[in-house]
Amino acid sequence: MTHPHGTTTGVLCGLLLASGLAAGPAEAAYPGDNGRIVFGRPDSGGNLQVWTARIDMTRQRQLTSGAAGSGWATWSPRARRIAFDSNRADPDPGDEVGINDVFTMRADGSGVRRVTGGDGYAGDPSWTPGGRRLLFVSDEGDYPAGQGVYSSRPDGSGLRRVTTLPAGAGSDTAPKASPDGRRIVFTRYVPTGTGEETSALHLVDPDGSHLRRLRTTGRLRPGDADWSPDGRHLVFEAAGTRAGSRGDIFTIRRDGTRLRNLTRNETGRQGAADPVYSPDGRRILFVSGEFPADGPPRVGLATMRPDGSHRTRLPGTPAFEDQPDWRSVGRR
Repeated sequence: MTHPHGTTTGVLCGLLLASGLAAGPAEAAYPGDNGRIVFGRPDSGGNLQVWTARIDMTRQRQLTSGAAGSGWATWSPRARRIAFDSNRADPDPGDEVGINDVFTMRADGSGVRRVTGGDGYAGDPSWTPGGRRLLFVSDEGDYPAGQGVYSSRPDGSGLRRVTTLPAGAGSDTAPKASPDGRRIVFTRYVPTGTGEETSALHLVDPDGSHLRRLRTTGRLRPGDADWSPDGRHLVFEAAGTRAGSRGDIFTIRRDGTRLRNLTRNETGRQGAADPVYSPDGRRILFVSGEFPADGPPRVGLATMRPDGSHRTRLPGTPAFEDQPDWRSVGRR
């Protein structure tokens, strides 16, 4: 099965190219309190590859290469390894099967290990707080019966199923564990029958119990989410709440209250996606861009405060970077 919402450039193209991106002020300096970031960037052949850099975009390093695409990279809690997904094991990437798997590698790109295997799609990896397990989505080669959120040890053993699609649902995506490891947030997409989809954020326990749908408003269609370091809030992308709004970033309390639009992109020429908190919780890193009527799009990385203020574009990143993650304070 081909992931309906993408793992590499899919979210970027689906939400941002169909949504626009968030404009930021001029480039600025950053404090050195937080560690390196990992992100995706297309190579000259259009395949997404995994990169790391300091938050000021110095000391950049490309970790993956080749004809396969690699993305959705996330740091392990100790920042020693990076989980990512890739179609590098697909013997025929051009066919309709769409084999995709989860891998891990060292922080320098060496020591690549395959976590999932077999036919079908597996992707959207993230680590549990202790680093003992990975969360990801998979269809186990049997869509839709097999599609849902799963967890396993980093070596692929101990596979557990967390969610199962209810009748009529399309896919569960982008699982992330809360800082205390007790809850998992993910996005569930449901086809409307008109060629479009609705979506909602859900919370669930690691054993699949206590499933709860978080409240959304109006025509809000949420996507990927991340937890604040204290576990009290979620930050997430959404496709927009009104005509001309091409993608915004919101925060909400974990109980579903106090929904807040941080970016308010209402011109049709801007948008935002893929938000993650900094390890100290003082900034939000996200994909930002502009789509002028008379020029090419500018898509890159930016930061802002959790209240949406002080939006700042990272230096030299209008190169269609996406899916960033920010590693823990004090880790090298």
